[in-house]
Amino acid sequence: MKKVLGFTTILLLLAFNFKDSPVNHSVITIAPESRLMISGTTNINTFSCDFDTDRLKEPIPVHFEKIGEKYIFQKATLVLNNFGFDCGNRGINRDFHDLLESEEYPQIELKLKEIIGDILNASALTAVVEIKIAGIKNSYRIPVAIADNKPSCVSGALKLSLGDFKLKAPKKALGLIVVHDSITINFDLELQMG
Repeated sequence: MKKVLGFTTILLLLAFNFKDSPVNHSVITIAPESRLMISGTTNINTFSCDFDTDRLKEPIPVHFEKIGEKYIFQKATLVLNNFGFDCGNRGINRDFHDLLESEEYPQIELKLKEIIGDILNASALTAVVEIKIAGIKNSYRIPVAIADNKPSCVSGALKLSLGDFKLKAPKKALGLIVVHDSITINFDLELQMG
């Protein structure tokens, strides 16, 4: 009995000192059929700005470690050029870039920090993402869905407050049209591993 308890104690100590797996290195490319959109509302209408995913041809290096039911990412950053968004017409595009301060901060950075849940066995996961807009960083927990338990097809939506990034919603037509503080980032990404 003492041998069994001693062996069990050693196993428990080893379990707390070793991680489930070493750091994994991979490269991900976002397929052109992917969709990424920022949408919002004004006091009289809605708007949506689609990102041209053809601009995302460069492979994205990804370094992560699986610890229990978490995937911890040391490197996994998606950089979006603000000028890749098209809101449907020149005036709205100009307002969108004024809102994001695109002249001074031409990029949005989305840094994946962790995924909670089992990627291979769950259809719903939670991702922790650090978003940098106009030089300000904030972290968010985003519910993420995987299509047909395939980790290569992910989708989700995140509501943000413009105030989180110290952005001021523009007013147009002498203040008659006001953009609401809340915007939504919707994504439906087809990821190619390799």
